Amino acid sequence: MIIISLLLLASLLPHMTFTVNVDIVNGRVAKPHSRPYMVSLQMNKQHICGGFLIHDQFVLTAAHCREKNTILTAVIGAHNLKNENEGSVRIGVKSYHKHPGYRPGRPSTLNDIMLLRYSGKCNLLCFK
Repeated sequence: MIIISLLLLASLLPHMTFTVNVDIVNGRVAKPHSRPYMVSLQMNKQHICGGFLIHDQFVLTAAHCREKNTILTAVIGAHNLKNENEGSVRIGVKSYHKHPGYRPGRPSTLNDIMLLRYSGKCNLLCFK
């Protein structure tokens, strides 16, 4: 019985798709720096979530991007997060404002929105 199970599993493996570290799903690479409003929210230099600039000091993102009291950094102006020398700016987040109705752990995404205020100022003209 074990041999039959292993053979069945082996026959299914080529048909199963596993993806790890997928960069782009159903899209294409954008022209470098064509989306200057996009922000990478990072913890310990690791991408956690995306967001976008809505003001020279504010980023809009999802509330679930920050658990407990984690400290996030906003990386603005990056085209390739793997290349730290491309002219992007790292700015520390000064304050976090989750929607008052957001409840972590709920199965729905109700009120899953957060406003981040970062230290300093940066607008879309920073990267032109």
